[in-house]
Amino acid sequence: MRDLSRRGFLQAGVAAAALALTGCAGGGGSGAGLQFAWWGSTTRHTATQKAIDAFKKKKPGIQIKTQFSGWEGYWEKLATQTAGGNAPDVIQMDYSYLGEYARRGSLLDLGPYVGKGLDLSGFDADVVNAGKIDGKQYAVTFGINSMALIVNKTLAAERGVEIPETFTWPEYGELARKLAGKDVFGTEDGAQDGGALENWLLERGKMFFTADGGLAYDEDDLKEWFTFWDGLRKAGAATPPDVQATAAGDVQNSLVATRKAVMDFAWSNQLTAYMSLTKDEVGVHTFPTGDKPGQYYKPSMLLTVSSGSKAKDDAVALVNALVADPDVAGQLGSERGIPPATPIRAALRPKASPAERLVYDYIDSIKDQVGPLPPAQPLGAGELHNKVLTNINQQIGFGKLTIEQGVSRFFEEARRVLK
Repeated sequence: MRDLSRRGFLQAGVAAAALALTGCAGGGGSGAGLQFAWWGSTTRHTATQKAIDAFKKKKPGIQIKTQFSGWEGYWEKLATQTAGGNAPDVIQMDYSYLGEYARRGSLLDLGPYVGKGLDLSGFDADVVNAGKIDGKQYAVTFGINSMALIVNKTLAAERGVEIPETFTWPEYGELARKLAGKDVFGTEDGAQDGGALENWLLERGKMFFTADGGLAYDEDDLKEWFTFWDGLRKAGAATPPDVQATAAGDVQNSLVATRKAVMDFAWSNQLTAYMSLTKDEVGVHTFPTGDKPGQYYKPSMLLTVSSGSKAKDDAVALVNALVADPDVAGQLGSERGIPPATPIRAALRPKASPAERLVYDYIDSIKDQVGPLPPAQPLGAGELHNKVLTNINQQIGFGKLTIEQGVSRFFEEARRVLK
């Protein structure tokens, strides 16, 4: 009930804010100060602070307060702040939540600023369009990535197992079984990973959502998905729920980094963080393959401006610098993904670290294997394929729900959270 009431509170708060802001597009100059919120690893925090310092050298009159955390708790705090009318001015946004916040009136339409303080001329058209909801430019892509299977190659070598370049989902299951043993699991429990589930569905010609915002897959699909992972858990190939729970939060808790699992479902931009956390050799592969493309190029994250910001012009100036100013964007490297602006990308790639070069090379290598970016998701999508999916999978893993009960519970929750 707590999440449901928060959602209602957010809707009411945003409605009030929208009324208050009617006729107030643009404006908001220097003097008010900015709050900039993002989630991420320690590596990301350090790089972002360097970028902010570079921006402040050029704009010394703009004061910036930072708010950063891990993924866990980020969205609850943002929802509460937005409902209370004190959302951060500049918000790092995930694609799965973009439609939700834009359609609630929480985000500033950046369209009037494009070419007038917001330089997207170095962006490809599809990269620009990834930040649009219902035809309006609510966000700017902050990095480009794709799904990536992170592999601890040192652990695999210790087990005498060679990781193939590609494999199907059944082959992945067999590979996990071969890798498991001696207090190490072959794979993390991917049943609760929304990216892995979406990949699996896309390869079968299905999607997360229909055009009208309903689920585009059915109970049989989810039952098969849960059954696949339940079999791996029972075989000792995938992590049980108590072990999987230790991976919550930042990348430093990931099971590959802590040597509890050999393979981990992630995103390509996270590779640099993984490599900074272990002395083991780390590699990157595509997700298991199917009949159709399951991967796509995705905004690793986006930058948005709160519709309630009192310093909109300054907020847009910060967004612009973070994606289009070489002196500022250059401080970020590729930890958030491949830079979206072609000139920035061209300037940074020759200077890339070995880990960053792997990210560039990986993104290049899958160009003929990716499908189109799925449409923006409906209200409640982020909660459904993050929190709800995780909670139900944990209950199945602990034996509190059968697979059939878990599937039924998931679709009941879907009817509640999707708006």
